[in-house]
Amino acid sequence: MLVATLLLSACGAEFTASDVVLFQPPITSTEAPARPLRGSWILSNNTTRVGLAEMRPLVPAYFGDGRLLASWNPHPAGVKHRATFVVTHGGHGLVPTNFATALWLRQAFDANVLVLDAYWSRGIEENWRTSTRYGASMRALDAITAARWLRDSEGTDPTRTFLMGDSQGGWTVLRTLTDEPFWRDEVRALYRGGIALYPNCVEDGTPFYPRLGPYLLPLMVFTGGRDSATPIADCRRAVLTGATGWIHYPDQTHGWDVANRGAHTPPVDGECGRAMNVYNRFPVCRSNATTADMQSKILEFVAANLTDRRPR
Repeated sequence: MLVATLLLSACGAEFTASDVVLFQPPITSTEAPARPLRGSWILSNNTTRVGLAEMRPLVPAYFGDGRLLASWNPHPAGVKHRATFVVTHGGHGLVPTNFATALWLRQAFDANVLVLDAYWSRGIEENWRTSTRYGASMRALDAITAARWLRDSEGTDPTRTFLMGDSQGGWTVLRTLTDEPFWRDEVRALYRGGIALYPNCVEDGTPFYPRLGPYLLPLMVFTGGRDSATPIADCRRAVLTGATGWIHYPDQTHGWDVANRGAHTPPVDGECGRAMNVYNRFPVCRSNATTADMQSKILEFVAANLTDRRPR
């Protein structure tokens, strides 16, 4: 059964223009919730309090019908000749970890950072049941339109633009960088590479669990050996080995980089909690050492793939 599933996934149906309608649910909201995910955290503590822009309807949807919410943080000295990162979230929707990641990217690379929402704009807060139209192909289209907007409206450099996501956001990175004929040329023209943290990687040949890989652009993937949310056992081997780099931490759970006290407060090292996912309340354990190691490898990966080395 496993062999049959993997063979089927490797030759899943090609994405076509007719699929865009299914995978672009309408934009229904122009405001982000003040206390997202059942009131479990405060948005302003993770945006304005830490110096990130508020979430606003900025990025036109793929067909131009409405705008996705985003926190756009251009460098104060200008966007030109700088790295730009699009940060995309997991199945819980945007959470403090995504904003903490944005802060680190901005500081580490002196970069422009866009934190992109896919759910609040469409009237939902989470997508724990992953086999829906809110999955990887929808999110890939969102990533494409975000990079379009950055290039055409904000003047960022596509040769220095990277897509980064965790969990279902990591799934988004894998799917966006997959050599899908429908978006192949556009993705190559919009991004330089991608970074996927503990990604979903189930494939079954259906539109909801589409093909992943081979990849169009440089890609770095990070996984954990104690991850029971997105275990690597779910992955076709080539999904991982086909990346430019694959780093596996055998002793880590899902979300070792969790901002467990919010982006505005240092995390508590070694603390373990449980996801709010009603289908799988998997453990999430913070590891400062693993996060630091991952960040050092991201620094190396991005530096190696920046095509324009002109001084800032």
